[in-house]
Order: sequence, then C-alpha cells, then structure tokens
Amino acid sequence: MNVSRTPSVSVVLPVYNSMPYLEQTLASIAQQSIGMDALEIVAVDDGSTDGSGTVLDTWARKHPWRMKVVHQEASGGPSRPRNVGLDHATGTYVFFVDGDDCLGPEALERLVAMAEKNGSDTVLAKLIGVGRRVPKQVFAKNVDKADLSKGDVYYTLMPFKLFRREVIEKHHLRFPEHMRISEDQHFVARAYLHSKVISILGDYDCYYVVKRGDEGNITAGGIDFKLMLEQAAEMVELVTGLTEPGPLRDHLIGRHVRVELLRGLDHRFPDADDAERERLVDLGRAYAEQWATPGVLAEMNVGEKLRLHFLREGRAAELAAVIDWDLAGRPGKALVREGRLYAAPPFPAPDSPAYEELCDITSSALGASPRRRVERIAWKGTVLELSGYAYVDQVDTDDLATEIVLRRDGAGPEIVVPAEQIASPHLTVSRGKETYDYGRACFRAAIDLATVADGAALPNGDWHISLRCTARGLSAHGALGTALGGKVSRRADEHALSLPGAGKRLRTGRVGPRDGQLVLRLKAAPSAVSAYALSFGWKAARAVRARINWK
Repeated sequence: MNVSRTPSVSVVLPVYNSMPYLEQTLASIAQQSIGMDALEIVAVDDGSTDGSGTVLDTWARKHPWRMKVVHQEASGGPSRPRNVGLDHATGTYVFFVDGDDCLGPEALERLVAMAEKNGSDTVLAKLIGVGRRVPKQVFAKNVDKADLSKGDVYYTLMPFKLFRREVIEKHHLRFPEHMRISEDQHFVARAYLHSKVISILGDYDCYYVVKRGDEGNITAGGIDFKLMLEQAAEMVELVTGLTEPGPLRDHLIGRHVRVELLRGLDHRFPDADDAERERLVDLGRAYAEQWATPGVLAEMNVGEKLRLHFLREGRAAELAAVIDWDLAGRPGKALVREGRLYAAPPFPAPDSPAYEELCDITSSALGASPRRRVERIAWKGTVLELSGYAYVDQVDTDDLATEIVLRRDGAGPEIVVPAEQIASPHLTVSRGKETYDYGRACFRAAIDLATVADGAALPNGDWHISLRCTARGLSAHGALGTALGGKVSRRADEHALSLPGAGKRLRTGRVGPRDGQLVLRLKAAPSAVSAYALSFGWKAARAVRARINWK
C-alpha cells in the first residue's frame, strides 16, 4: 500500500554500529500507537561495520512507503547523519532517535497531540535513563507553554524532542559538523530560541536513553576540560547573538557557566597537585572573566559565586578551599549583619570588600524558612489552639517572635495573632563545629474567634492560616497546609461556635489542609440545633433530629 499524505512525524535515525540495540530501537518505532502510516523513518547508516546497515535495509523492504535508508561513509559523529536525515525528512514534525535508544509505545502520539493543542514548535519528551543520568526536575509535570528564561528547560539540550520541521527549515537549523561534543546543544538552543511555544510532556515516559554495555555512546567517556570550554564558548557566542541583554540571556549563559565551566572544578580540583590546579585555573580564568557578569552571578548560589570569584582572581589555593567547603555542606555558622544573612566560607574574610557581595545567603535562607511544623490543632469553645515549632533557618532564636496570620480567601488585610514562645532545647542542632540555638522555637497560639478581629468576631469566609517568624531582623512567612505533624488529623471536622453578632444563629468552623494551605472555613450553621449537634459529630446530629421528630 502506498501512502502519499504528508507524514505527521519524520523519525530521523542516525546509526553507527548499533547492534544488537538497533533491533529493539526499530521495534519501538514500529509499535508506536500513532501508527506507521503517520510516520516516516529516515535512517542514515554512518558507515557501520557490524551489520547495522543490512538490518536497516531489511526493515525498509518491509515498509517501503514509510522508511528510507541512506548509506554513507563514517563521519565520526552524529551531526552528519542527523543533517542528512533532515535533508530527506518531509513530515510536519521531526523526532530524533539514536540507534541504541527506545521510544515508549505512545510517545509520538502524545507529543504530536501536545504540539497540536498548544501550537508548539518544540515539545520536550520525558526522558528515562537506562544506566545513564538524565534530567528529571524539568519533567515533573506537563507544561503547555514553558518559559525559557526560567527553570530547567535550557538545562536539557539533548535532541530527543519533537520539533516543528517548518521552523527547522525556515531558520536553516542543522547540527554543526565541526563540533566533537555539544553539537546537539547548538541545534537545540537555536530551536528553542526560534520557537514561539515550547511545551513539556512530563506525564509519560517517552524516551529511554540507554547506556551501551560496550561504552559505545559518544559521550560515555571523559571529556577534556579545554575542549569543553572551547565548545561552551561557541554556545555562549550563539546565545549572545540571538538574545538581547537581560534575564533570558543571563539565564542561558548561566547554564553554560554551571555545566561546562564549573563542572571542571569539582572534587578533583582540591585533590590535584599545584601544577594541575594552576593549569585548570589558567584554562578557565578568561572564560570566568567574560561570562560571570552581574546578571549571571545573580543566578548563582554562594558556592558557585565563590568559585567564579577566585577563578577570576587566579587564586588556586583559595579556590580549592572553597570547593572543599562547598562539598562539605558549607559548614560554619552564618553571620547576621544589619538584617542580612551571610555564609561563613574559609575565604574571603568577613571584613574583606568582597565578602558581603559574594556571601549573602539571605534570599536562599528565607526561601527555605521558616522551618515549621504544627503538632496540635484543637478547639476550646470559640478558641482555636495551634502549637508546634517554627524558626528562621540558620538564625538563633534568642529574640524570635512567632505570629499566626489570617487572611480571608488568602488576600486582603491580615489579622495577626502573637504566639507564645516555649522553651525547646531539643531543637538546637549542630552543623559541623557550629551550633544553632533553636531553644525558643516552639510556640503556642490561641485564636479567639469571638474577639480576634479588633475585638469583634471573625467574619464568615475561608481564612488561610499561616505563620510568620522574625529573628535578628530577618522575617520569613510560610503556609501550614503541608507542615502538619503526624498526629494532626487531615480530616476537617466541623465545630459549633457561638459568636457575638450572630443572634441566635450559631456558626461552624472547619480547619484542614487544602492546596498546601491550612484553611479555616467559617460559616453560618443550618440551625441552632444542628450546630449544637455538630459538637458531638454528624452521627449524633442525626440521632438528635430523630429524637425531636425533625420536620
């Protein structure tokens, strides 16, 4: 049967000595739920000597209207065969598959559906590593329209994605054949930057990246630091040429700083001899000076900032010391100074000009704060009691103040209830040689709904209950819906309330977690009797109604 319509997807398959993996790869393509009639397989045999070319020809004879095979001399890498595959592709979309990997059965159908739904030019396919590490966080959920200037999208530059072929041809996207490594980064980065919509398919295992037993994957071996930096420099030049100064450019360059430059300054650097340290510093120094702009540094954590600083300064001994410190979990007690929090690395000294710029960890510490847990929720008449612990991370609690904050529907003016601080010596912890005194972290709060609103009863509505901690001039605010202790019931039972201003009409309060928040729902009770019965539970309420012959 000859199928003349344009295929939905051209599967471009570069192959070089891929046996015995190739048979499984081809089977995973043929078994796609989208159907072979919707596909076009363009396989390029890059000078294989293990029989891979013969296997491809056999498959092509079975599917002559949907499989093309091109044989060529070995090129030494995947760029040339992928480009040849693109030259022969005719589908609406293109998907690259390596000859030793596999597709999930519904992968292409789901990817095309997401592209059609969102008008996507690029769709990231969820990767599964088989003996190999692959990005995971970026695939935590489906994303219809991803933001390239934020998050982890740009941290996955492998080519195993669905690309709109119209975009590829319009912008003449091809893999650079002179690059031994990072050739896929070059292609994918350009595709990202020319895509109007980028989507992520995270709820299905689309593509299995397989580590070959013979270490035949081109990136399975070690990569020379000098070569890595040279080809990262090409990527930075590409990004700079296709973006304007600003957050997007900084985010993209920051990825290359982290993954290519700083990756070469890992645990092996402190263990190297002086000559090797100096060699690595000489290799990386110029790149650090060029790439570590203020915007890029703003994306870095304290350990990364310190590495870049001492690399730019050419100070190998200090660089080794801060790498050891970073890998050890950044020991040393944080310093609080004028409402800011600073890390305690071995270098630079706290009184040096660069210290505050490089070592400020206020945002990251407050982002992880307050550390909190609600251990008890209880009613006593109109009073809602909460108790637990809370503190600002890495800040002693000698002047800690904890407040319970109520906001109706999570917005509008807040009602603040001070909590009582309770001694909690058991929470004091040690980090390395330093001790953080969390001895006043426990709290107890009593929220009287009859008077909490400036002496008046709390109005009806859904009230979000959160918590705020202030210590040493630092303040952190956090929700409580995901901070409930194991003994706190997640079931929000209703409680009967007799509040001022309601006449004879009683009200009910229900407290429980919802969408990460702890929510108090306050509303009018159906009647006085039923509200009273709520105090005993709904089973008792039905019994009360039966006893009084409820009409």
